[in-house]
Amino acid sequence: MLLLVIHRIIALTESEAYSSRVNNCSHANSSLAAIRAKLSAEQLEKSKTSCFGHLLNIDKIQFSGQIVHGVVLRRVARQGVKDLDGLSFLIGCDVAQFTRQDFCLITGFRFGEVPEVSSGESDEIRLQKRYFIDKGITCNALEEAFLRCIEEDDIYKLALVYFAELVVLGRDKHLNINVNYLTLVEDLDAFNRYIWGSVSFDKTQDSLFSAPTKYMKSFENEEGRGKGKSKVTGTSWRNEKGKKDKHGEVQRGG
Repeated sequence: MLLLVIHRIIALTESEAYSSRVNNCSHANSSLAAIRAKLSAEQLEKSKTSCFGHLLNIDKIQFSGQIVHGVVLRRVARQGVKDLDGLSFLIGCDVAQFTRQDFCLITGFRFGEVPEVSSGESDEIRLQKRYFIDKGITCNALEEAFLRCIEEDDIYKLALVYFAELVVLGRDKHLNINVNYLTLVEDLDAFNRYIWGSVSFDKTQDSLFSAPTKYMKSFENEEGRGKGKSKVTGTSWRNEKGKKDKHGEVQRGG
């Protein structure tokens, strides 16, 4: 009887519980190494008081894709919609939730309603105008600009945006950044007060909600099904090309 109940509340069918490798999209190790190498001793000390300061001294963030994949396979069905407070998982005989509060305790980030950050015209964004040629700025371009920058104030500001995009949000390096953050970082107080926890949680929750079923159809008619990759940490799934999420970011086909 217990097995019957468990089968009914688990969101995934048996056929969907395929073996895959779960990837952590956060570029924490390489990004932290680059930031430590680029920033001066004074800037590193200043960065400790920023909204990301409690994470800048982490030498290596451990990640277990096997554990995440195992937990995701136990996600409790919610009739096809996300729980506003988090996601539920069946662990043993108990249903446990992964909530915003849990995420807040783990990350130490601020939470709240996501405010609108207006960037204005691209020609008016100082950092974009000075360091980037194209209007669409990829994470790779951001990294290159940060590493070649020689202006002390701009190095620090680019480092904060670099950390936000590649570590907190775990954006793929070939994808465009949210240029609004280049405007936000000009006001360091506003940047540090920004509710990064809400933005990061939404993206993490989206990937946990979607994984590992988003790519199921693409594998159904291919040899070697079950050898796919699921991206589930600190990023959002991007399957609807050109669609914007509620944070004003373009989701590209992945």
